Amino acid sequence: MALMPVLLLNASLQPLNVISRRRLVVLLTKERVAFLDEEVRRQVESELNQRRLGEGVIVVRLLRNISIPRRMLHPNRRNILLRDDYTCQYCGQRGQAQELTIDHVVPVSRGGAPASWENQVVACRRCNGRKADRLPDEVNLRLARQPRPVTHEYAHLLLLRHPEVRTAYEELLRSALPASARHATPQPWAAAAL
Repeated sequence: MALMPVLLLNASLQPLNVISRRRLVVLLTKERVAFLDEEVRRQVESELNQRRLGEGVIVVRLLRNISIPRRMLHPNRRNILLRDDYTCQYCGQRGQAQELTIDHVVPVSRGGAPASWENQVVACRRCNGRKADRLPDEVNLRLARQPRPVTHEYAHLLLLRHPEVRTAYEELLRSALPASARHATPQPWAAAAL
């Protein structure tokens, strides 16, 4: 059985984090969070009494809003793959993480920064091999978009990392909208992403 993810929202319903079941129990005990749905609350309490949690995503919100400062994320492989949507920034080919590489736009051997958001992009193996130790212009390659840093705003990377949590959050947003607007639910991580 898969572990049940728990999406923690701010009081304003902004996604904050995916927390462990143990942390959920602590927050419930300290009365710091509330369930958004009474039926889910009863189900989780019943499962906790039996010392087991079922499958599915639980969404809880903090009772008080907390201020989250913007912070820069590290330009590691996982975050760069998420930023570039698992897509080669030279030819547009999408792929799995193991099929893609991280390319330095300005090679490190030519003075490019080894670990910066602005100098790293996702590249397929073919484009990375073609570019090798040269600048993109030297081999007639063009970037689909200029690489930029990503801030941890609206937890868009969090939602991208956990597709099942994203689906639960989208359903929550849809249920909060009037019936006439439900077919065009905004995706908050897309607006904040880049």
